[in-house]
Amino acid sequence: MKLLGAALLIFSGLLWGLSRSAELRRRVELLTDLLRLVRLLSTEIAYSARPLPELLQRSPSRFCQMAAERPSFESDPRAALREAGEELLGDPGDRAMFRDFAAGLGASGAQGQLEHLELCGALAEARLGEAREACREKQRLYIALGLFGGLTVCLVAV
Repeated sequence: MKLLGAALLIFSGLLWGLSRSAELRRRVELLTDLLRLVRLLSTEIAYSARPLPELLQRSPSRFCQMAAERPSFESDPRAALREAGEELLGDPGDRAMFRDFAAGLGASGAQGQLEHLELCGALAEARLGEAREACREKQRLYIALGLFGGLTVCLVAV
């Protein structure tokens, strides 16, 4: 019974480390998706005359897909997009950046929106670089910390 308990403690520590590592990778994926969305919207706004709801519905972005599924999307697509970003993004800085991004969509003319998207793209690139660096540095650390934490608890408990 002690052996089974020890194995479960070690395994739970390892799972904690793997889940923290997955959170880091997910942040990188979401910021990459956001950067793609900013570039797509920049291109579409510059070269097409489609309304914002149609642009968001046609986008393959997770943010847009989640926003399009919300009942409030038809009446206020920016609010639906902001809510989707709040739900998907875990980092408070990423959420604040996304809130500003969503608030500026459709709020001005085409040139104003392009300037806003250029600024948001630069901010997203900076945050993406930061997230990639954190993922590279901390991914193995979290896994090892979880494994050794579970092992330590196991040794102390036995």
